[in-house]
Amino acid sequence: MSFNATTYQQSIRALSLPVPDSHTLSDIFDIEGDVIVQAIDAFKADNERAKKYLKGILYAVTPATKERLARRGLIVPSMGVLISIGRYEGPDFSAKLKTWDESGQDNCEEARYVRLTLARYLESASKGSATPVQTRLVNNPAAPAATAQSWSSVPPARQGVGNTASQVDQQRAQQRAEAPHPADPGSPEIAWPENESESGSGPDGERYKSFHVYGGKFAACFSEDTTQRGIHTIRVEATEASGQRTYNWKNKVAIQLSQRELPLMLATLMLWTSKFEAKGHGQNNEKWMTLEAQPGKLYLSVQRKGTGARGVAIAAGDAYPITTMIVKQMLANDPFLTADLVFKLAKKQIEIMQHGV
Repeated sequence: MSFNATTYQQSIRALSLPVPDSHTLSDIFDIEGDVIVQAIDAFKADNERAKKYLKGILYAVTPATKERLARRGLIVPSMGVLISIGRYEGPDFSAKLKTWDESGQDNCEEARYVRLTLARYLESASKGSATPVQTRLVNNPAAPAATAQSWSSVPPARQGVGNTASQVDQQRAQQRAEAPHPADPGSPEIAWPENESESGSGPDGERYKSFHVYGGKFAACFSEDTTQRGIHTIRVEATEASGQRTYNWKNKVAIQLSQRELPLMLATLMLWTSKFEAKGHGQNNEKWMTLEAQPGKLYLSVQRKGTGARGVAIAAGDAYPITTMIVKQMLANDPFLTADLVFKLAKKQIEIMQHGV
C-alpha cells in the first residue's frame, strides 16, 4: 500500500487525535505497516480495540510524552520502543505518565507503573524479542479485513535531511528489530493487541506476567511486581463487576505482598496450611487480604477499610499459574536457590509458625 503522510494526517486530525509530524507518521507506518492504516478506518467504524490501539501509539510518540519522560529523569526510548509500548499498553502509559508528571509525586501508583512498564519494554528491545499477538478482532463486520504486511517486507527508504539512504535503511531496520510486529504474517484478520493486564502476556512473550480469576460479582488479578527496594513480589488486585462479564478495574483494591509474605501464601496454595492473611497494607494500614483453603477450591478475599470484601473462588487449575508466579519471584530474589529448596524453605516457615520451633 502506498502511504501519503499528509492524507493520513488529515484523517487523524478528523478523529481528534494527536497528529504526528509527517516524518514520525512515516516511521509509524514503516513499523506497523498497513495495520495502522486499517486501524484509522476501524476507529471511524467505532471499533473499541482499534481505538485503544491507535490512541496508544499516537499518544506514546508525541513530543509531550518524551518531554515528560525526560522531566521525570527517565530514558527517552527510541521510536520503535515507544510504538511498542503504545501498541500493547494502549493510552494508559501516556495518561499515567501525564498524571505522574503533573502531580510531581515520585511514590504514586502512576510513577510505579511508568517505571516498570518502561523498564520491561527497554529490556525486551535489548533482547530483540517479539511478541506474537494472540487476540484477534472478531465479530465486527464494520471493521475492514486485510492481510497483514509480512514481517520480512522492507519499505523503500525515505531520505532524510543529513542522512544517506543507507543510514535511513539501518535506522528503519533497527526500529523493526525493537518493535514486535502487530500481526502474524498471512493472517486474514487485523489483530489489535490487548494490554498486558488483559491478555496475560508481556512484551517479551513470557507467560503469567499477570493472571486473572473471574467470579460472578468480583474478579482478581495476580501480577509480577517489584517493590521500590527492588524486591520481586506479587501484586494482588480485586474489583467488582460493573455489568455482565465486565469489571471496573479503575475501582480496584491493590495489595503488594512483602517478601516475607510470599512463602506463607505459597504454603496455602500448596495446602500446607489452611489460611494465609496479609494485614496492614496501604499507607494507613487500611487494606488486607486472606487466602483460605476450602473444599474443592481456594477462596481469595481482598478488602479495604470502608468497603465490603471482594471475594473470588480459585479453582485447582487456576491455582497453578499463581503458584508458579510466586516461585518465579522468590527465585528472582534468591537466584542461588532451586525450586525444590524454595518449597522446602516455605514449608519450614509454616512449621516455625505452627510449632514455634
